Amino acid sequence: MQNFITERQKVFHFLVLFILSLCFSTEIEAQEAQAKRTTSIVYRLATRSSAFIPLNDGVVVNSLATDEAVSAALPIGFTFTIGCANFTSFYASSNGTISFNNAVLSNIPAIHHDTPILAPLWTDLSGVDGVFSYSTTGVAPNRVLTAEWKNWGWNSQTRNVISFQVKIYERTNVVEYLYDRELNPIGGGPAYNAAIGLYNNDGAEMIAQLWLSSDAVANPTTSTTLSRPVASKPQSGQLYRFTAVGECPYYGQTLMNPTGGRTETGLRISLSGTGTMQIFRRNTGQIYPTNKDIIYGTTNPTLPPGTVNGFVLTVGNTAFIGGSVFPATGSVQRPKLEMISSTPQHLIESPQGSGNFINIIKLYARKGSLTYYLDVKYTYRNPDNSFLIDYTVTIPAGNTEPVNFAHGFDTYLERGDTGPGFVLGTAPDFVMGVKKLPSYEAFHFKGGVPWSGYFSGFFHIMNNRLGAAVPPYMVFDNYIDTHVDTDNAIAISIAFGSTPGAYVSSNAIVFSCEAGDNAPSLTGTLVKPCKGAAFNLNDYLVNLPPFGVKAVWERNGVEVADPTNVTIEGTYTVYFYSSLYDCESPKATLEVQYDPTCEICYKPAVTTGSSEPALTIISTLDRHAVPRDLSDYRTGNLILESKTQGLVLTRMASPETTITDPVEGMLVYDTVNNVIKLYNGTIWKELVQSCPND
Repeated sequence: MQNFITERQKVFHFLVLFILSLCFSTEIEAQEAQAKRTTSIVYRLATRSSAFIPLNDGVVVNSLATDEAVSAALPIGFTFTIGCANFTSFYASSNGTISFNNAVLSNIPAIHHDTPILAPLWTDLSGVDGVFSYSTTGVAPNRVLTAEWKNWGWNSQTRNVISFQVKIYERTNVVEYLYDRELNPIGGGPAYNAAIGLYNNDGAEMIAQLWLSSDAVANPTTSTTLSRPVASKPQSGQLYRFTAVGECPYYGQTLMNPTGGRTETGLRISLSGTGTMQIFRRNTGQIYPTNKDIIYGTTNPTLPPGTVNGFVLTVGNTAFIGGSVFPATGSVQRPKLEMISSTPQHLIESPQGSGNFINIIKLYARKGSLTYYLDVKYTYRNPDNSFLIDYTVTIPAGNTEPVNFAHGFDTYLERGDTGPGFVLGTAPDFVMGVKKLPSYEAFHFKGGVPWSGYFSGFFHIMNNRLGAAVPPYMVFDNYIDTHVDTDNAIAISIAFGSTPGAYVSSNAIVFSCEAGDNAPSLTGTLVKPCKGAAFNLNDYLVNLPPFGVKAVWERNGVEVADPTNVTIEGTYTVYFYSSLYDCESPKATLEVQYDPTCEICYKPAVTTGSSEPALTIISTLDRHAVPRDLSDYRTGNLILESKTQGLVLTRMASPETTITDPVEGMLVYDTVNNVIKLYNGTIWKELVQSCPND
């Protein structure tokens, strides 16, 4: 939002970009958008002897104590990375496998699309006399999942042949297999040979695998081709350890909801491999400059569109940057955050067509001999106008320096680019940003590690506020510029401390007032309730306000205290209001005019005077058991009563012409006009709801 660039400079830059766009094919840009590192994950095997300690206090999965069974999703207890994909749950099968992403029951080893597998002993096994259990032990970030097949049969007929375990280690993602021989021999011959190994299959981009290519001896040979040479039981205490080596592929640009952001609702979220971003909403970029997308692939992934945009992680006074957000003081060189991976484009929406998107960007910073990890998880559901963002920072053992983080971007408000900053709520539950309705951009704290500070002000001073000596380095000083003509950026800072461990701060980034962009819809612009009747203004609303938002009615600029019970006609305005975000939708106008033709009038009953006895009673009720009190003044002179019958008046068409000699007081039902008429001695008068005095 560099508003001081002259128009001449803008025109020159446009011409240069236009000429360059003619010189380079669109294919180059597309390749940049999806370029990735050529290095990939490989696995290494190490072997040793270790004591097999049975899992006595694990969670037992009774459904696996049979032949040919697979479990429901079971919790790992932490995030496990195999290949380049992250998982928090697993599926176990009675055939000696653990799978991720999908359940696998197969008793014949084979590569399964988009399904990583750990195979401590993959063949036709049976758990008829066995017990499968699992347990997660330890303290983050050094937890271990142990899954155990105890007293398992080797083919569907044999029992109590072997026990084995899988151990998965947090953060290192090391996988171990450990075995213990039981009493009975293997049955079934070569048809029941097993595969031992593992593979990661992300669906299209990469298959990384390692398998035993010889029998299960102390030092087996290995291959990257799936085979099943294991014909004998591994020795008791035999341990196979698999370690991943290499780097995951990463993408220069990934898109969440790539076809969205062009209509009234929904966002198109474009992200670089280091977290710089562009958001499209209502066909307009929400981050300056609005016409710039994330187009730099692996050649320059930390170069953001426009001005301040991106992450910065600091260890002590060393700042590691992923874009153009950085503290103005501290290290001069400002090393880059290094990319580990981001979610491959074809896996971001799951399942395809659901409108649910998740992208995880994994980064790291290395200072001295220590490595610090930053994982950023984006969660978006179309057509929401906000998305969730979780920052996870892992501080390694041996660290003694404070670790801080900041995220910011240069906002764009569609009505002129400038607007006042604001902050709402009470610590730590803040909503902070900038608004000039209908434009609205804000950070919203959701949980976990709270903000250490926030900023909403002139974009050019944001980095200076982050690097100020007071307050401390890498802590925003809660600066809010409320001037309506301020060209704002917004940012937050988070202090993760110095104690080793994994810490999460959960937030949302909001690009619209939750009250909506449009005025409430009404049944019309003019309504006419019956004169004298109280009316409910909300009855004229076609659409209800969103959850957590209320409809506000005003008359002459004053809020109507109770819109459900109104008795004054006039001009009313209505809008939806969000107290959480302190913002409102556009307004709609309703004109209320009383209709005198259906006036409602209520007159008090006569309660004074002398009562008269009833002269005529026509009744279908038994009045012998309960005699009528004829002294009651409400008994009248004529009583017609029944619980099962009704009074039917004489029905005729146009009594004015049909009855040639009417009598005063005559009542008939006019079948032409569908109304009761009374002859008052002079004319036939329709009986309608009114307040007649004659």
